[in-house]
Amino acid sequence: MNDSFDDDLDAKLRAVFVPPPASELTAMAQRVAAAPPPSAWRWYLAAAAVLLVAGLVFAWPRGARGPEGHDGAELGALFVAAYEHAARNGFGSGSCCSGDSDLAAVCEQKFAVKLGFAGKDGCAVHGCYCGLPTGGAVAVLAQVGGDPVGVFVVPRARDPRPCLPKDCPLHLSRRELGPLVLYALSSQAKAAPLDQFALLP
Repeated sequence: MNDSFDDDLDAKLRAVFVPPPASELTAMAQRVAAAPPPSAWRWYLAAAAVLLVAGLVFAWPRGARGPEGHDGAELGALFVAAYEHAARNGFGSGSCCSGDSDLAAVCEQKFAVKLGFAGKDGCAVHGCYCGLPTGGAVAVLAQVGGDPVGVFVVPRARDPRPCLPKDCPLHLSRRELGPLVLYALSSQAKAAPLDQFALLP
């Protein structure tokens, strides 16, 4: 899809990975070509420095990453985009909701754990979300009273603790449930039916 979220993400990625201008690359090549050849010990020293830097880069702690490698801010932005997409397309009734999907089967296939929903006190699950990317999370569209709620399920071992973008009016709730972590995203802080989810045998 080619919406403003994708365009904004594409622009940010392009800005991060902009190569240096050709004139700078040419100047660097000329400096290297003009430099006197180093003696053998300098080669060993340079190789050791490169290995040290590479080791530090790979060993440096990067923080937890989501199921598809997103950090908390990226995963939170994906959750918000999916929620807003579902809201624009008729939350639970539009083309972005698969009402015939079996939540327990979907979670078992993805995480090897069955997840069920009690569905009481005016809470209902419409089905699994099937629109925009959710960073590897299983997304469920639910309703609590009249409030739409997006529930996102990730494995606890791959939970980067998603956070919402700055100035986002939505509320994010979290619940650990065995090897899973559930996040509820809604316009009302109280509309979080996470206590109605349970692991199934």
